Amino acid sequence: MEMKSKISFLFILQAIINGANLSTAQNLMQDRHECRGYFKSINVQKNRDSAFDKLIAQLKDSNSSYNGFHHTQVGDKPEEQVSAIYLCPPNAQSRPICECCLRHVVEYAVKKCPKQNEVVAWDLYESVQCMVRYSVGRKIFSVLDDWAWYCHEGNGYVKTDELEKTVDGLVSKLKEQAAEGDALRKFASGSVTYDRDEFPLHVAVQCTPDISKEDCTKCLSKAINGIRSCTTSKRYFDGSYLSANCYVWYSHIDGLLDPPTEFNEYCNPIFY
Repeated sequence: MEMKSKISFLFILQAIINGANLSTAQNLMQDRHECRGYFKSINVQKNRDSAFDKLIAQLKDSNSSYNGFHHTQVGDKPEEQVSAIYLCPPNAQSRPICECCLRHVVEYAVKKCPKQNEVVAWDLYESVQCMVRYSVGRKIFSVLDDWAWYCHEGNGYVKTDELEKTVDGLVSKLKEQAAEGDALRKFASGSVTYDRDEFPLHVAVQCTPDISKEDCTKCLSKAINGIRSCTTSKRYFDGSYLSANCYVWYSHIDGLLDPPTEFNEYCNPIFY
């Protein structure tokens, strides 16, 4: 059986297990955020909204380069200045999905944390991880933050005892590759077939490229421990462990294979 056929079969199988509706790929947002502190100034709110608008505008601008990461800063007064960042996979085919994901997660972040000084929010759409964050009056570019983490527990289970060991082995190799990246890209992905070649496994790891090699390694090491305790030890079909600076993701479906490129107003893919 060809790989694409295997992937299609696994997707259908997982959908049946989960009771999913294959005709609409809905994005079910849960409590995927962390926030702290409060602001009172209307100027801070305006700066935050402007920073979010700039992130989305940069992503929508087809003339701008895309590497899955962008940082912007808005505001003149230090105490009212807002720094904002988005992170998505750096491959070009993820750009339209990232735009959809970012629009939704920005709206979600403002709704859940309307007056907070610092917010980190994540979402998962078409197997693309996206993250947005901002901070008021504090530098976040090139800074490793450890205060915000989120575990995404996937749907369904795999009947194998080798998942945890297999993910650990592949992620450990990819961690070194990602950390060796440059100031534009700290990302690595890989695939392996395990348990007597019955299960195809796909893994991706990423750091915000503004942090150092040492900080990327530190962040991903913690993410590896996190994903082990919250998903792979429980044999979830897929899962991810995310922070403000990095994530580890795995699945038995390669969600970045031939992704859709057009979406409706609700960010659902349009198929022709």
